[in-house]
Amino acid sequence: MRFPNRISGIKFAGLLTIVVLAFSTFEYTNSDPDKNGSNASPDEKMRTAKPDENITFVTAGSSFSPIITVTGNPEIQWVFGDGSTSDSTSPTVNFGSRKSRENTLVVTPWSAVTKINIGYDGSDGGVTPGSGTIENLKQQDVIAVTGLENVAPYLQVWASSYNPITSLDFNNFTALHTIECFYCTSLNTIRLRNVPSLTRLCLENCNISELDLSEAPSLADLRGASQRSRTYTINWGTTGANLWHICVRDNPQMTTTLPVSQFPLIKDFYVWNGNQSGTLHLTSTNLKKVLSSNNQYTAANFSGCFPAGGRCTVNIYDNDLTSLDISDDPGLFYLNASLNSLNQTTVDGILQILDSYDTNGGYVDLTGNAAPSRTGVAHANNLAARGWKVQS
Repeated sequence: MRFPNRISGIKFAGLLTIVVLAFSTFEYTNSDPDKNGSNASPDEKMRTAKPDENITFVTAGSSFSPIITVTGNPEIQWVFGDGSTSDSTSPTVNFGSRKSRENTLVVTPWSAVTKINIGYDGSDGGVTPGSGTIENLKQQDVIAVTGLENVAPYLQVWASSYNPITSLDFNNFTALHTIECFYCTSLNTIRLRNVPSLTRLCLENCNISELDLSEAPSLADLRGASQRSRTYTINWGTTGANLWHICVRDNPQMTTTLPVSQFPLIKDFYVWNGNQSGTLHLTSTNLKKVLSSNNQYTAANFSGCFPAGGRCTVNIYDNDLTSLDISDDPGLFYLNASLNSLNQTTVDGILQILDSYDTNGGYVDLTGNAAPSRTGVAHANNLAARGWKVQS
């Protein structure tokens, strides 16, 4: 007689459980504006996206004022480390004290995001005015970023100059054309696999020890000077066909010999104090400036690089040159090849070639090499008569 009562009790308990679950589900998905608007608690707001669907900026400062650029009219949701929120593309939050905090961003859809700026002042050339212009913004004390893969197919510009960030992963950022990380002195790792659109990369005064450019075929402007790492290796692969500016100066720890034959369009070649040796043989007819002093080059060939009409510069002093070819270079107006190992015949030849171009108002310094012969002095006098400053 008790068995039916037990069945009835079980049915009742099961029904109660179903009702409770249904009520709980209803409450969690409630569309009440007070639950999803600006007055909702931080915990409620964080439920709207999974952790791996956020971009998280870990900051260490007393405030945070990022700038994002979007297209269209996407939904933007910031949740800051103090629990406050914003739907602005340029929010500002004052925390009141310095402390490590996580600040999350969700944009729906992610495809709307084209630029992320957490620090930029136009240093080291900056970007060309136009659609790629970046707003000036003081650094935001960002020490880490996660979740950037959400915008990998869409982001075009990244700027984080001066931030104490340590690592950035741009693998498979197929639309990214500009990276600004000037003076990120803690940045020791940057990943650049499959970045076919990348044209400008600014990493000056960072802490990079290994830089892989082999999957950045469109790279045109590289700023990679003064790394603070103990070693500095660049893997070029076949990259270089579009390169017009390269600056990797003041890297005596660099272990890479630059593949200059891969730079047919180079204009600015800045590699002084870069631990370079052997023969420097540039072939680009676009060359304007070669600044390659304080290396260990034993020979340099610039034949045909400086056509008439230009006023071009070669600064290659303090190397180990025994050979220097400047034939067919009437556009060469400044040459400093002092403090090398050029013999008298070579010094005479350089003065004779410069004299043959019949140009006016240039500069040549060959001091610290062999003294010119009478023939060389005659050519030097001819140059001086045409306004050249000659030191030899």
